[in-house]
Amino acid sequence: MTVAFQPLAGVRVIDFTRVLAGPYATMQLAELGADVIKIEMPGTGDETRAWGPPFVGQTSAYFHAVNRGKRSVALDLTTKDGRTAVDRLIASADVVVENFRPGVTDRLGIGPAAVLERHPSVVYGSITGFGVDGPMATHAGTEVIVEAESGLMSITGLPDGEPVRFGVAMVDLATGLSLVNGVLAALLERVRTGRGRRIDVSLYSTAISALGTVIAGSSVDGGTPRPWGSAHPSIVPYRAFAAQDGHVVLGATNDAMYRRLIESLDASRALGRHAWSGNAGRVAERDEVEAELQSIVGELTVDELLTRLRRLGVLVAPVRTPGEAARSDQAAALRLIIDDDGLLVPRSPLSSTGTRDLCRAPELGEHTEQVFTELDGLDVSPSTGKDNHVVN
Repeated sequence: MTVAFQPLAGVRVIDFTRVLAGPYATMQLAELGADVIKIEMPGTGDETRAWGPPFVGQTSAYFHAVNRGKRSVALDLTTKDGRTAVDRLIASADVVVENFRPGVTDRLGIGPAAVLERHPSVVYGSITGFGVDGPMATHAGTEVIVEAESGLMSITGLPDGEPVRFGVAMVDLATGLSLVNGVLAALLERVRTGRGRRIDVSLYSTAISALGTVIAGSSVDGGTPRPWGSAHPSIVPYRAFAAQDGHVVLGATNDAMYRRLIESLDASRALGRHAWSGNAGRVAERDEVEAELQSIVGELTVDELLTRLRRLGVLVAPVRTPGEAARSDQAAALRLIIDDDGLLVPRSPLSSTGTRDLCRAPELGEHTEQVFTELDGLDVSPSTGKDNHVVN
């Protein structure tokens, strides 16, 4: 039997985040065992509650996907009472996470300098669009804006087509995971020093970092990167092709695999030219190689291609829909999907390690009374600092 993996059991996170990057980060912390208390504005809450249809009850499926396992407390931080109450919560916490524009937290009295002065052991995590320094620090930085500014959008899509955003907000998600890494490292550091620190991660820095191979390559050859659709700029073949009854992605990442590809398709006449025996030659004559391969693939079904290529160890996969993938045997084997009365929600990649299943996302303010009742029994106030406690 797998032992539950909850390394953050007893760690309390005060979550001021909204939309995607921040909520995704704090949900990962919840899956690792943290008690995540989501602070929301009374009456409206996180605006993604209304991002639908589709809805589950009165709350969007979008909100449910990234806010599971949390407790919701409704507080108006524009009021003195709200700020006093939230400071009591921070006094009981180990981690604070926010994703407001720079300057907003200072106006609300929960900026990093003020919080760390009052509660020096707290790890304070911030997610911004463009960071806290530089000429764009105060600019709004949503996923699509950052994709455009960073250059990601210019290399996404079909050749000669319009710029295309990612099908999901991958920069948001990667930024959330980067923040989780920083928070975990800061908690480890606190074991040695007894002090917290601020961790700042921006969508822009995540996007630029993700472009590492592209930026490095273009800086050497001076070329301007372009979109390649499903293809790879330096490997041929390596993209999606149309079969009789669907699409498959197939590829040969080295010359030995290319020879196995030829053998699996019985295509030595069409694909076995000497000029194509090396990857550089295939890249130089990409259009011809891919045209020959498409004519062969188009005569076969997806299942036929999977059987032939997998038998000889050639890279191949069907192009599935997200719903098909979620219901696949592989997703089931890894326990990646929670079926919550028809609502399918993925767990984190660490789920196979034994992280906990998360309960359904909370209703707005659902746990306000419960959380403050707990605080009343902990002797926690802004003046006394963090009380020793373990959250069940």
